[in-house]
Amino acid sequence: MLISFQGVLTNADDKIFSSESRIYKYGDGFFETIKVINKKAQLFDLHYQRIQRAANFFHLPLHERWTQQYFEDQIELLCLKNGWTHARARIVFYRDAEGFYAPTRNKCCFLIEMSELKGNYPINDKGLRLGEYGMILKPSNFLSFFKPLSAIQYVLAGISATEQQLDSVLLFNEQGRIAEAYNANLFLIQGDEVITPALSEYCLDGVMRHYIIQKLKQLGYKVTETAVTEEDVLSADELFLSNATRGISWVESYKEQHYGFSKVYKIHADLFGL
Repeated sequence: MLISFQGVLTNADDKIFSSESRIYKYGDGFFETIKVINKKAQLFDLHYQRIQRAANFFHLPLHERWTQQYFEDQIELLCLKNGWTHARARIVFYRDAEGFYAPTRNKCCFLIEMSELKGNYPINDKGLRLGEYGMILKPSNFLSFFKPLSAIQYVLAGISATEQQLDSVLLFNEQGRIAEAYNANLFLIQGDEVITPALSEYCLDGVMRHYIIQKLKQLGYKVTETAVTEEDVLSADELFLSNATRGISWVESYKEQHYGFSKVYKIHADLFGL
């Protein structure tokens, strides 16, 4: 399998980092995950906007040639070279510098790794089972909007979900309200209203979340971004999760509460036409 390392196609098994690398020592960087259909990066205008915001926040200046089209071309090339039509792409941006916590410079490097994936955004036939993870709260700062390489909170939450034999778990912010699931943003349906945690609740500023909110408003849905409590989740008519690679996934249960699916299926059809 080939990856792109600084724009050069490289065998995925080749050694590209040393033990002195900041990506290894400090997790000094961020990543972006993109769905690829028919060799084309989906919603990449939104992904690139978040890449630019993250690069600015992490003090990792992007090279002037690293335009949106540059990365789209890199992803298409990797699909062609690996023989894939549909895939999951992950772009990692990291700091190449010496020093301890304080780096000696802010040189940005990147690599793109990919794996084959089914195309389109199919809705799941079997509803997800959710629980909660409250051992570590989501921090109430701007870092919560991005995907830093040091993602231990999500790793531990994922382990907890596996141990509980659940599909996902909900994460709470420092105010005790729900921010998101460990691998997706959360949406509630109550009557004719679609509700999701606001960015002020320090959820991930998800690309699919942004797309869903924008498109639903264009289609005439009532969409509210607000604070969401566990009581709101338990009293909702329906729930669904969203992320960039899966699109929408309907939730069958949270703890002992069970949910319907008809409105989620309609929203999915309205957004993706499948």
